[in-house]
Amino acid sequence: MTKAEFGKLSKLMQNPVPVFGSLAERHDLPLSDKVRGYYFRHKEVAASWRPLDENSEMVGEFRLSHVLTAVTQNHMDDVYDGDDVEERALYGELRVFDDTPRTGTGRMAALRATPGASDPEIWFHDLRDGALRMDLDYPGYLEKLLITKGVIGWQYLYCRPEDCGMGFIPIVDGLKEMLDVFPRLFPAYDYTDLQVRLKDRL
Repeated sequence: MTKAEFGKLSKLMQNPVPVFGSLAERHDLPLSDKVRGYYFRHKEVAASWRPLDENSEMVGEFRLSHVLTAVTQNHMDDVYDGDDVEERALYGELRVFDDTPRTGTGRMAALRATPGASDPEIWFHDLRDGALRMDLDYPGYLEKLLITKGVIGWQYLYCRPEDCGMGFIPIVDGLKEMLDVFPRLFPAYDYTDLQVRLKDRL
């Protein structure tokens, strides 16, 4: 582990009721009870790690931002402009809630803050392939993060196979290793779905 920590606890974020009220009233995001069930109070939750085996291809990192921070501060279009009108419009709605600042991979996940969204779409951004919609909602993303421990590029397994382009190629060996090692290290989790998804993308 090179980092494993909870960010600061803010008084503003202690009570979820006003937080979700603000998201609904000021940002037109009336988030569902399902999404609200995954509320955490820390400004961020972050970890980064790599195996002791120098020959390992696995690297893991995540930095989860508080949902209020993501919506109010982490706007994708503050980082990337987009190449055309459609992409710029998309980036204008994406709010980053997971990124990889220590490894600097340029990969991040964002929720799409479309007006009135109760269960926002989740998108994965890789510099090589751009923004890709994920086959996960916000709670599903956090559940899969627990299973994958943030292995770099795991998000590709929940993007369409045809979208797995140049950014997917360098992380394939790490994903193969994850799905060979993790079922033995963490038998409480079921890795079957991930194994099938990797096979479908090779």
